[in-house]
Amino acid sequence: MERYIRQIPLLGRNGQARLRKSSVGIIGLGGLGSIISMYLAGAGVGKLLLIDFDTVSLTDLHRQLLYTIDDVGKPKALVGMRRLTEINSEIHIDAMNEAITSEEKADEVVREVDIIALAVDNWKTRQLINASAIRRGKPISHGAVNGWVGTVTTIYPGKTPCLRELSDLGTGDDNISCLAGDCNSIIGPVAGVIASIQSSEVIRIAAGLSPVLMNILLIIDLGNGVVDEVRLQRSSTCPVCGNL
Repeated sequence: MERYIRQIPLLGRNGQARLRKSSVGIIGLGGLGSIISMYLAGAGVGKLLLIDFDTVSLTDLHRQLLYTIDDVGKPKALVGMRRLTEINSEIHIDAMNEAITSEEKADEVVREVDIIALAVDNWKTRQLINASAIRRGKPISHGAVNGWVGTVTTIYPGKTPCLRELSDLGTGDDNISCLAGDCNSIIGPVAGVIASIQSSEVIRIAAGLSPVLMNILLIIDLGNGVVDEVRLQRSSTCPVCGNL
């Protein structure tokens, strides 16, 4: 326990032990996922499953601090597995160097872990993971960033709206996808802030504490120094989670 002595007063010894027994799937190892993976490895999450099909590029390095210049051109999932083992050799780390493009693949990933940290830059993958997590009762920490703005929320099947409901807020799929980084405008500290909040929520859930962003969409605008929140409410007509 000495390694984690500075966080044990916050989590408790039982919470730290639960963290050790927990497993987290990190979907996407870009600006959000790469930072999330480092925090979860450092905190002592027992098992991390890293999923990303992409390779490290030069334009990633200003915000994806898991990688170095020597990693350019290499698969993110495999580089991440090696680097996180160096950060904490006491935990178990698996990697999947492939995209999630089907219900079967989403189920394969979600089935293997207790919690999902969703950090991808496309809406299709989000919806596949969301539907699978709802079916299996697995919580999701979801984040998205674009420019100076980031959003983050925690999804609990049967207790909060799911991602399908968030897509019906009126912004449209294209704009939501843009918030995830498809618009190619992003600065490192915004990704770092959102990733830190996602990591905190995952750690709380894994340690047996209540997450703070259930039914709340937190919006952080570092360009204007604004933090706001949107209160969320479940809909019984949602085709994915309305029957829970």
